Amino acid sequence: MNKVLSAFKKIEAAKMAFPKWEAIARSYDPLKAGSIDGTDIIPHDHGIVRAMEAEYKPNNLVVGDPKATVFVGRLNPSTDENTLETIFSRCGKIKRLRLIRDVVTGFSRGYAFVEYHDRYDAMRAIQDYDHTVIDDKEILVDKECERTLPGWIPRRLGGGLSGKKESGQLRFGGKERQFRKPILPFSLGDRRDDKHRDKHQYSGPPQYSGRDKYSDRHGPYKRSKHRE
Repeated sequence: MNKVLSAFKKIEAAKMAFPKWEAIARSYDPLKAGSIDGTDIIPHDHGIVRAMEAEYKPNNLVVGDPKATVFVGRLNPSTDENTLETIFSRCGKIKRLRLIRDVVTGFSRGYAFVEYHDRYDAMRAIQDYDHTVIDDKEILVDKECERTLPGWIPRRLGGGLSGKKESGQLRFGGKERQFRKPILPFSLGDRRDDKHRDKHQYSGPPQYSGRDKYSDRHGPYKRSKHRE
């Protein structure tokens, strides 16, 4: 009886921990983003520790509608503003395009932000151009997270979403790598019911998997030549 009550308590505790499970995060938690199902309580890489200790504040100088802005990442360093405008203007009228460049060298840092006049055009750009190839590089197109995801920590500080296995810093909860649904503890009562149901359920005649039923007890069984 105590084991059954303990199992029920674990289930209720799990339900309280995950009252409403969602595959995509609505707020950013570095510890949860580093977990495949959002249930980790201990960080498993140094990047998560850095993200948890970071004090990041979004850039207040960024203007425009965040819900009408898309993030374009994994760009070829040679891709410029004209190329991006030519491609992304096919989804709608662009209000503002910003290719992030190094302050000192002026070289592209491999990502940009494209703001449209209409939010539906931004959604279309994400749908049409994510994982397309520009200048021999497969790009990533997603919504802007800095102003739409509370608690956001960028990749350079150990945060971010998605990532590659080679980097050792996979992050979950985004469009590319969604959370997997956590597995709740199995109820002992349900297990007992399953056994009771299997016991009284007719499963047909006994099956012999390719071997004769006499082979185990009486050695190999051979038919008589006279019967054949």
